Amino acid sequence: MKIELPEELRTFAYRELTVVEPNDTDVERMLTQIFELAIKQGRTATNVSAAKLYDEKRAALAQSGHLAGFNDTRGRAVLDGWLRASVVEMGRAGRARASEQMQYLRPTTVAVFRAGFPARSRHRGADMVVYRELLREMAARLGPSEGSTDKAAAWIREQFTGAFGPGVTFSDPPKWAPTYDGTTDVDITALLTLYFVELFDAKSAAKDRDAEQTARYRSPVPGATRPLGADVLDYLQAYGERAPSLVMSQHMAAILGLRLFQLPLRIARATRELIETGQIPHDMVDDDASNPLEQYVDFTGSKGSPSDLLARECVQRDLEITRQFFRDRLYLLSIRGAPALKAELADQSLSPAERVALVADAKEIPRVVGHLEYLLSRIVDLNEQSDDEDARHFLATMEADPRPAADRLADVLVEALKKRGYENAVKWFWSAGGIKTDIGVLTGALNVRSSWAYAPSDKLLASLLAVTFARRGGGAAHAELTIGEVLKQLEERFGLLVNRPPCAMATAANRAAAAENLEAFKYRLQLLGVFEGLSDDLDAQRVRNPLVNLSENA
Repeated sequence: MKIELPEELRTFAYRELTVVEPNDTDVERMLTQIFELAIKQGRTATNVSAAKLYDEKRAALAQSGHLAGFNDTRGRAVLDGWLRASVVEMGRAGRARASEQMQYLRPTTVAVFRAGFPARSRHRGADMVVYRELLREMAARLGPSEGSTDKAAAWIREQFTGAFGPGVTFSDPPKWAPTYDGTTDVDITALLTLYFVELFDAKSAAKDRDAEQTARYRSPVPGATRPLGADVLDYLQAYGERAPSLVMSQHMAAILGLRLFQLPLRIARATRELIETGQIPHDMVDDDASNPLEQYVDFTGSKGSPSDLLARECVQRDLEITRQFFRDRLYLLSIRGAPALKAELADQSLSPAERVALVADAKEIPRVVGHLEYLLSRIVDLNEQSDDEDARHFLATMEADPRPAADRLADVLVEALKKRGYENAVKWFWSAGGIKTDIGVLTGALNVRSSWAYAPSDKLLASLLAVTFARRGGGAAHAELTIGEVLKQLEERFGLLVNRPPCAMATAANRAAAAENLEAFKYRLQLLGVFEGLSDDLDAQRVRNPLVNLSENA
């Protein structure tokens, strides 16, 4: 069925609600821009065409005075393999995917932003949201007397330089060109990366319009966005200069990926509750609210087991929430466009949650209803001569439907836009969920949604443990915690269930599956070398911080 829409209704972008643009993204490549924003204090500079210069820059590196023995045929082949394995992520370019180019430089050092790619458009605004939350969290930690934006930005730059910038110096603004200082001992891969990025021309940075626009999108569910800043700062302040940059960048990508994956789900749940009850839910008010998602994660690794099936069922539940949120977004977006609300929505004193609530409450205001009826009649008129008989019949049914205009118009918009809208939402789900990476919470065959399950990778688990052991608000990390405390934090902080099923799925069979899953979780911790089970009492079973020995010996 094909339904034509007036031009102003052909969008489902509602960043005031969604905060980011739900579509496919790649958190690992996003770290480049997060590094850049941290060092340049919110500014960016791009040089996307440089991504095509791999062969040229590799040849220049081989001929530079930094390397010896790589300028013959065999040496160039070795250097090519080394760069591809450790420094550069390569990929196909163009619609025909006929040519090869660099996708991004692996974030082994903060200096990778100098290359000027990848393009920020693939991040869907998430990089700026992360930086905005870093600023807010740091300002809150500095306190009223010192928590200005400029001071917060300076502190963030210091944190990132200390953690990811050993041996790196920067030129003056507006370029902030990173170079190796020539004396500091750094990891061999980081050193190769530094020599490689120095071959790229640094571009002058400035605040771009998109960055400033994104910075204005405050979250209607602050508890879902605040961790994007708080988790990162907790982690950097706990481990900072003591852990290797590569380990920290992997952990940061894993944690940000999980938080970004959960962001639209938490907004979706809160939005649905607001629409159903007419009351602003707790998750839209408290920026430290417990995570309500109840995502059961499987550690048994046994496909088709009761635990695996429960983890799959949770994925299907969340995919349905994703589909429902697409409708709720269009429902609210159509009401929001009513001229009668323009003056009220211009009130800058309203919180993001109050703005969404204002829109939801306006569905029965006569002038708003009249506007929605007018939009519906325009769509009917636009499709009156359509060759699609199903579309005409569907629209006639919607005209005669006794339900409120807001519901009928939402159904029409969903029918007209669902192919692209559902596709984009599902792309965000699997890409932010990390189904194609080794740092994600989602596993399964990409093209077989029934196989998708929540099952954290070892790297995600290590990242979750590292943040769990980091003290909230900053400070030295805990050396160990009881497994009971770890499970509690996984549930309350990250919305991840290990030893119990979600409340709505708490059957006897699922409780037994969760008990088995707990034992598998302990075994996974033993494989990571961080678990001591001294008794059956969860309060006596200890989990050690996986980064304590690493950071002490670094």
